[in-house]
Amino acid sequence: MRILHITSHLNTGGVSSYVLSMSRVLARRGHSVTIASGGGSLEPQAHVAGIIHWPVPMHTSAEFSPQVFRAARQALARLRVAPVDVLHAHTRVGQVVADRLSRRTGIPYVTTWHGLFRPNLGRRLWPCTGARTIAISEPVRRHLLEDFRVPAERVRLIWNGVDVDHFAQRPTAEALVRFRAQHRMPERGPVVGGVGRLASGRVKGFDLLLEAGGLLVQRRSDLTVLIAGDGPRRLFLEEKARMFGMEQRVRFAGTVSDVRLPLGVLDVFVFSSRWPEGFGLSLIEAMAAGKPVVATRVGAVPEIIEDGRDGLLVEPEDPRALADAVMRLLDDPAAAARLGQAAQQRVRERFSLERMADEVEAVYREVAT
Repeated sequence: MRILHITSHLNTGGVSSYVLSMSRVLARRGHSVTIASGGGSLEPQAHVAGIIHWPVPMHTSAEFSPQVFRAARQALARLRVAPVDVLHAHTRVGQVVADRLSRRTGIPYVTTWHGLFRPNLGRRLWPCTGARTIAISEPVRRHLLEDFRVPAERVRLIWNGVDVDHFAQRPTAEALVRFRAQHRMPERGPVVGGVGRLASGRVKGFDLLLEAGGLLVQRRSDLTVLIAGDGPRRLFLEEKARMFGMEQRVRFAGTVSDVRLPLGVLDVFVFSSRWPEGFGLSLIEAMAAGKPVVATRVGAVPEIIEDGRDGLLVEPEDPRALADAVMRLLDDPAAAARLGQAAQQRVRERFSLERMADEVEAVYREVAT
């Protein structure tokens, strides 16, 4: 099958990771896969995997931007030379482009909703949800049905997935030593932290992690908090670290090309979201790496983690509960190891990339036949 993925860009983030992971596994299965996007730092990964990339001007979040309509015209010209069987859009501007292309060519399109969005006027007047709409979690599925009135028969729930074998492969000792040295991390002492874009707004909750870290340092003075990721909120978080007396105990690693490196040095992974997210890709990446996790009970998290079996759940907006749960795992390494092993098995059984690809392929067959 010939598949065209349409997304705004290929910079670090959950949507880009999804598109690249899905493209790689589909290409391995013999499909012809192309990505149309505004490009970005992860574009070389597509080339390495043998995936064709069409650069189109889509590096915008404004659905009615002139870029979007130029992107549709450029993609249409390419489709006339290299036709495909199905279009798969991953962002709002990608949905708008896919809708225009589908109307002009008759090629069916599928959309994946990667999060929770406000039902603004543009989305209401021009839904662009496609012949089928993939929800990456149950909260997103309910969001589509209740807030956007997408007909239930067109919605497919397909949980996100990751390549478990990739994340289970621990980096070499030498690579971890270099990572520690690069970020001036102590050779001894526990390390706790999280991974994610330091986006504007309070959703990710990294400030809660820092506040919990301030409480933990009172009990474990040798503790280090590691935050891997970058974005506009970094300066705010650095100021928060100083406010909580954590400036000597926090390391901001910035954007990391191989997320297994920060995961490799963590003793406990913390997912501290304040409000519901569409899924939580970094959470299942940590679980796939066999890390014990502490997460807030928001959004899809309680459907990913069974409290006490493959991770620990705490209520959001409660840094003391977060600190207590982390301390519980630091004080009991054997229990932490058991939770990490159970978490990895949970991802293998329910959140594998191969399972996700099977279900997405089935959706393609529905619309392309």
